[in-house]
Amino acid sequence: MGWIFSIFLLFLSHVTSADDSGFFSAPDLSHFSYQSPWSDPEWPVELIPVRGETYTRNSQARFCTRPTEMIDTVVIHHSETPPTTTPIEINSYHLARGTVEDPWYMIAYSYVINSPYARTKIPDPLVTEGRPLSIVGAHAGTNAFVPMDAEQLQMWKENKVLCGKENEEFKIDPTLIRDGLIKANVTTLGIVVNGNYAPFSQDNPSGYSKRNPRYPTKGTQDMVARLSCQLQKKYPRIKNIKWHNYYHSTTCPGTIKNYIEQIKIIAKEYGCTFY
Repeated sequence: MGWIFSIFLLFLSHVTSADDSGFFSAPDLSHFSYQSPWSDPEWPVELIPVRGETYTRNSQARFCTRPTEMIDTVVIHHSETPPTTTPIEINSYHLARGTVEDPWYMIAYSYVINSPYARTKIPDPLVTEGRPLSIVGAHAGTNAFVPMDAEQLQMWKENKVLCGKENEEFKIDPTLIRDGLIKANVTTLGIVVNGNYAPFSQDNPSGYSKRNPRYPTKGTQDMVARLSCQLQKKYPRIKNIKWHNYYHSTTCPGTIKNYIEQIKIIAKEYGCTFY
């Protein structure tokens, strides 16, 4: 494919010390830049092209940063929108979902997959970056908490996860921890497959009918598997693939959930093992 122009967003800069108030310096967002991981001779041949995108962000919204080493799990979603929905449109939708009291910073997912339904050809298959991996996502569920391993716990104790607003001081957020568990968003990344793979309901008027259910095509399964494997090769601590309603009561990701084990099998063919 001649359109390979993968670009990855560099990590947000964290400071390592706090002032007397316990606050940390906010990340310098002016230093965002893109660099292709394929320029690294130690990085394997790419499994799937990933397109970069520039998103509008709400500077009044609070967000958290993390080292990418905190991430150990891929969480699969569907967008519950037409498959032709663009990442920019999802970003606008997420910004609009916020309120004055609780605004959203930007698109909730780390990656967006465009892939057509069965027996259709639109849209063209495409993977696009969403929220940078160094920014905690907003996809697994606000009240979902998961265990930490020793390395994650150490990173937490070293104040590597910080929260705040642009151009303000960042600090530790104790609400990210509960009974020794950490919010799932901190240790996961979200991959959303554009489309609506859940049944019709009053709350989901664009869902499929009982006579014509929608399932992810083999091509879509392959795209999810390749992207997940590609991420594992770059970030070896990523060992798990889960789905949205594993963490939170929702119909997301619809019938895609039934294909998670198949996606893991495909990923193994590319040299990756997921649990």
